[in-house]
Amino acid sequence: MRKFRNIFIVWGIVTILYTVWSIFSYFQSESILFHLSGGLFVSGILTFAIGMFSHMSASGLFDGIMYGFKRNRRAKLREIDADYEEDEEEDPEDRKLRKQSAWNWVFVGAGSTLLSFLMALI
Repeated sequence: MRKFRNIFIVWGIVTILYTVWSIFSYFQSESILFHLSGGLFVSGILTFAIGMFSHMSASGLFDGIMYGFKRNRRAKLREIDADYEEDEEEDPEDRKLRKQSAWNWVFVGAGSTLLSFLMALI
């Protein structure tokens, strides 16, 4: 449960903020469950997106995109300091842990979105 703590903190804050905002801003005649369903949907989509982008980053999708920027930065830093050396590449074990953590975000986001749809049907 400890690995889900940060996810649930973000998820809970977004759900509560959106639900409260929704209650006070529009559709005031609707029930609390209606507004809570909207909050769960918004927080679910947000956590799902965070998880997918984290997974893409951990799997190396952005490495190719960032290669040119890193090469340019490395050249500029070598102009400033001739002894500049790059940091070590990421461990495959660390990358695997980041992928697993990203899937937790995806699962919570998908679960929240499905719960939102179930609540909307009630």
